[in-house]
Amino acid sequence: MKLIAISDIHGSMHFVESVFEEVEKADHVIIAGDISGPGGYRDAELIISAIEKKNSSILAVHGNWDDDNVITMLTERGYSIHGEGRIVHGVGFFGVGGSGPTPMNTPTEYDEDTIAALLKSGYGKVAGTDTKVLVSHAPPRGLRDRTFLLIRGGSTSVRSFLDQSDVKLCISGHIHEASGIEACQNLTVVNPGSLKSGKFARIELNGTPDITLHRIKKGR
Repeated sequence: MKLIAISDIHGSMHFVESVFEEVEKADHVIIAGDISGPGGYRDAELIISAIEKKNSSILAVHGNWDDDNVITMLTERGYSIHGEGRIVHGVGFFGVGGSGPTPMNTPTEYDEDTIAALLKSGYGKVAGTDTKVLVSHAPPRGLRDRTFLLIRGGSTSVRSFLDQSDVKLCISGHIHEASGIEACQNLTVVNPGSLKSGKFARIELNGTPDITLHRIKKGR
């Protein structure tokens, strides 16, 4: 199973168009939130419409900058896995969008108890699968979550859940500068970085996830 993982698009249609070839080749497109830009819902709607014309096999969660209208749009189009699960060719995908509280009071923030409940709900839909993938806008605390101020910006609930589960892969975003791949016991966490900066990840699921990070040159 070949995936393209993108996150933190923030309305950048230029870089969305730059990954169209990757989108078309992927079995599934994973979107880990923060689709909206300065234009809010309108940006997000245009971006999702553009992606689905190339590949409608989309599994997505919203980010903390995505408002209720974006959440509704993703749900109505059948792409959202926020608090939900989807089994695709034996692989269980589940997700949680938004983030914990931030100093910026962004549109979609949850307390850690709510995040824990959403994780439990989604996991329950895919519990019988051998391979489980969590798509979480907020990374787990301590894994691919260090900000440029050296503060850990991940979710404690996501980390606690993953520490006690059999999830093999976590795809996250939120902390742009924390892009990278990190292993912790049997778990692999990938933060593809912000697509607004041209960053994305290719993932092949075949036993141990095979992940490569990529960056598009701005002039492309």
